[in-house]
Amino acid sequence: MAVKFHERIAIRLSLAIVIIVLVTAVTVATLVLRDEERILQQDLRVRALQLGEIMSRQVLEPLLYEEDYTLHALITSYLAARDVFLVYGELYNEQGKKILAREKIPMQRKPVDLVEYAGEQPRFLRDVEQSSSLAPMDLVVPISSNKIGVVGYLRLGVSVEPLIRTISSSKRKVWAVTAVIAVIGSLAGLWMARALLYPVLLLNQAAHKVGEGNLGMEIRESGVGEIRELSVTFNTMSRRLKELVDEITAAQENLVRTEKLYALGEFSTGLAHEIKNPLTSIKMLIQRAGEQEEALEGEDLEVIRAELDRIDHTVTRFLRSARQSDIAVTHTDINSLVEDVLAITRPKIEKSGVIITKELKQDIIPVLVDASGIRQILMNGILNALQAMEGGGQLTITTGVDGKELRCTIADTGCGISDEHLKHIFDPFFTTKEDGTGMGLAVAWNVAQQHGGRLDIVSSQNTGTTFILVLPYDNPAHC
Repeated sequence: MAVKFHERIAIRLSLAIVIIVLVTAVTVATLVLRDEERILQQDLRVRALQLGEIMSRQVLEPLLYEEDYTLHALITSYLAARDVFLVYGELYNEQGKKILAREKIPMQRKPVDLVEYAGEQPRFLRDVEQSSSLAPMDLVVPISSNKIGVVGYLRLGVSVEPLIRTISSSKRKVWAVTAVIAVIGSLAGLWMARALLYPVLLLNQAAHKVGEGNLGMEIRESGVGEIRELSVTFNTMSRRLKELVDEITAAQENLVRTEKLYALGEFSTGLAHEIKNPLTSIKMLIQRAGEQEEALEGEDLEVIRAELDRIDHTVTRFLRSARQSDIAVTHTDINSLVEDVLAITRPKIEKSGVIITKELKQDIIPVLVDASGIRQILMNGILNALQAMEGGGQLTITTGVDGKELRCTIADTGCGISDEHLKHIFDPFFTTKEDGTGMGLAVAWNVAQQHGGRLDIVSSQNTGTTFILVLPYDNPAHC
């Protein structure tokens, strides 16, 4: 049975490798970007605090002496500096009243009550995580002196746009490198998977061919480690299997030849035995006529004619069993054949005191069989059953369908057949009857085989025998 595409080990292993490479690359890239973003944010936060500390020291003295021009120039210089990401700057006195406000571009800012933030430590009103290109970092730095204490506050707006640009650039670079690594890693993984699985696939194909009868087939011993060892073992097994099959075939041919010779001997012996008795009778009549010098006439001629007919009938039956004659098949109703055979054997049935029970399935369609051959099988089965019930009994005949098989069963309540005799029941010339030839069941078995069917006999002593004819049944309704 062909393996489905998605269930092939090569496809599954390749997908697993690609998924592992992609997941690993994406996970590493995500961790790297997250750490880099955290480091850049921390760096911007530190720079903002450093800027606030430097500016707070520079504006301390001008603020104490109320030098507004100096404060204005100082804030303006920081806003104009290229290496400082200052967006706006505001000065407040110790009561939180705004003294000075300067900005690069007009920007709305939320008024702040600095009394809430009174203290000697800088504080972010809006940290870097909450900032954006439209809302810069908002830092409040107290302006204080060791001797005087807090004399005012410095509020600074620090842009995060450089940080956003740096992070975006890093993301592009990291994801580009990740994509390259993922593609290279996937291709390398697929190449490794192919190198590993190719010998296994070759081995699988070779095993299928060996299973189809191509014995002795060998594959190239490739791969490494256990896979190469498996290839070597397969080649050794394939060679040895071919040798064994060749030996078995030769032995079987010899056995068949021996069986044919044995069968020929048995056939000749049986035929000679069957012909000898009538020939003896004929010889005796001829000898008596010669001794008495009388012509053969009347009753003697009738005896000779009867014995010659007996010889002809015996030879005809033996030849039919010995060769595969062509069969003429027609659409035949099995139930009609049963009724025909019962009509022919009815006088013998009534004389034997046997009770007939028929269980014939009515919806069986006609099947292609040789009517005369099947009639002969049924006749043989019924006559054998009658001979097994000399003191009367029950004879049950049934027909039916079991899947794609048509079954005709003849069951009797006679003396049955011993296990020892049952083993040879279909052997030519095997019989337990004094006047039997041992060819009836052999011929019936041969006819059943010609139809692609079989004969089964189930029996036990003192219980009865069941004779089962099985024929192919191809009715679409029963498929």
